[in-house]
Amino acid sequence: MRRAHPFLFSIMLMLVLMVPTSAHAQLWSGIVDPTRAADWSTVGVVGDIPSGSWANCTTAACNALFGGSVTATTIQNALSSAPANTVVRIPAGTFSVGAFNFTTNNVALRGAGADQTKLSMTGCQSGGGLGGTNCATIHLMSGATGVGVFGGVTTANWTAGYAQGTTVITLSSTTGLVAGAVGTGSLIVLDQLDDPSDGWPATGDIYSCANTANNCSNKGGNQYARPGRAQVQVVTVTGINGNQVTITPGLAYPNWRTSQSPGAYWNTGSPVHNSGIENMTIDFSPSGGQAIYIINAANVWITGNRILNTNAGTAETYHIFVLQSVHGTIRSNYIYGRPTTCNPFPLANYAYSDQEVSDFLIENNIWDSNTDSMLPNDPAGRNVFAYNTVVNGTVGVSGSQMHSGNVMMDLWEGNNTQSFMGDVTHGSHHFNTLFRNHFDGNSRNSSCTTGYAMGLLTNNRFFNLIGNVAGSSNYSKYEGDLGSAGGNEIFDLGWQGNNSGTPVNTDSNVTRTLMRWGNWDMFTSTNRTGTNDQTGTRFVSAEVPSGITNFANPVPASQALPASFYLTSKPSWFGNVPFPAIGPDVSNGTAPNTASIPTGGHANKIPSRVCYESLSNDSAYSGSSPSIKSFNAAACYGGGTSVAQPIPPTALQAVVQTTSP
Repeated sequence: MRRAHPFLFSIMLMLVLMVPTSAHAQLWSGIVDPTRAADWSTVGVVGDIPSGSWANCTTAACNALFGGSVTATTIQNALSSAPANTVVRIPAGTFSVGAFNFTTNNVALRGAGADQTKLSMTGCQSGGGLGGTNCATIHLMSGATGVGVFGGVTTANWTAGYAQGTTVITLSSTTGLVAGAVGTGSLIVLDQLDDPSDGWPATGDIYSCANTANNCSNKGGNQYARPGRAQVQVVTVTGINGNQVTITPGLAYPNWRTSQSPGAYWNTGSPVHNSGIENMTIDFSPSGGQAIYIINAANVWITGNRILNTNAGTAETYHIFVLQSVHGTIRSNYIYGRPTTCNPFPLANYAYSDQEVSDFLIENNIWDSNTDSMLPNDPAGRNVFAYNTVVNGTVGVSGSQMHSGNVMMDLWEGNNTQSFMGDVTHGSHHFNTLFRNHFDGNSRNSSCTTGYAMGLLTNNRFFNLIGNVAGSSNYSKYEGDLGSAGGNEIFDLGWQGNNSGTPVNTDSNVTRTLMRWGNWDMFTSTNRTGTNDQTGTRFVSAEVPSGITNFANPVPASQALPASFYLTSKPSWFGNVPFPAIGPDVSNGTAPNTASIPTGGHANKIPSRVCYESLSNDSAYSGSSPSIKSFNAAACYGGGTSVAQPIPPTALQAVVQTTSP
């Protein structure tokens, strides 16, 4: 597995995580310039999820759950009574449960398996300062009153310590801050003013904004962060010395600066921490609201669950909504949304959405029948979306979409989906990386508007697209030009989009700042369905922005790619799937490799796809279309061992080309 030992919080965090990014080599070293990437090896729950070694809670309130009474009240009573580092178990069965809050630290709430324990959620409640339609069935959150801009926060000026990688900053006040390891230390949200015009350090570079002025976006954004301050990173306070505050991790972005009046804000008290929800079905269809809201949290997890919504209502829905939190893991879940068609246009069904969130790991999930599955939807950054499978999706982009401003330094690795979009609807996006993803077009997902594999619209700059595999019969050419973009290309770059709202211009700086290296595509290939085709793999120096003035990326000296940009070894949940599963150095892949879905042999079915294709229909939902599956994470991912990271082959040959098509 990626991490050496469960939850060595005090020692491991203080000694290891306080080390700045620059102190050790990254998995992407020699490929991506350090100004353009983050240390993604530290995302997710620190030390990984610990609950496998925890004892069962045996208090009277915990035992009562096995006495035939499973309600919102009895669940909350059990959670409140549980000693630290224990598991509150819910037995097999189907239970009608009202909305409840999970505010207990160091406790896991666990069912007998998603195919055995089912909570039918009959109501929802507002919480965490959220109101209106933001009514959720389960709040995993601290007991603090007020979150973020919704009241009860302390603010400070950030007066020094802006360099990328810095772990010590200076604040004008430290009132209410508590130093500690991730989970016990205070969370602070770092921000700065939006750029007033395009861009920094020069026009056409970073344009950090979320408004409709000066060609920033179609509709404006930033609903959750402070107004006019759409660039955020959430960090943990690990030390306080006067007005100097030590944070973990270090600063991820390269553009913090005095001219933009950097600041910070926080809630009093520590976040809910070291707690999670495991191995149950949560059907929130009857509630008329949302499923799980995670608010003001650190080191929390949602694993092995089946989260369902079949409600045909018209309200915006979320399965997992995360706000002002750090270091969470969303792993090995089956998420079924609200099926829709293109006409009328799909209702907003956002399966995962984050706001003011950093260092979350969204990994090995099945996203079935969602309008948008993975949707960073307001200021966020330094998160990882990896090895997720999207099926039966219906929207302009089925699966992966950056939808608000400002999203920076995210990693998208190993996913199998129709396509990826960095849009310009609500703001700009910068320094994000796509590595070893498999884009297979409309073969398993529908598109209502666009059909490209990788689309970066206006103000999506300094992206890194490396080692991806893209092939589908609905793709018609290698790359769209600015005048006719928005079609069915492998790469759609700098298009202004077709969303309503304030029009923006096309953007040639998207291509100018973009790094492409080692991607396989069907149009470059002369042997699309080969078992190890290298003619479609492009290592083209002209597609590396080595000559730009700011945030340049040198042409890599080698064509070898690491297995992962965040995993140091093969995780156990990979089972028998080869690792790496996707990329130009993979051959004889198990994913379909046909004339309509060519891969050149470079894509295996990832573990979440293998799991999905093994599932049977759930007879309890016989009327659902597409069919809802019966799901048990242990049955899908119980095998496999960790192995050393393989050495990539050395026989790859670059395509001899000096300019892009």
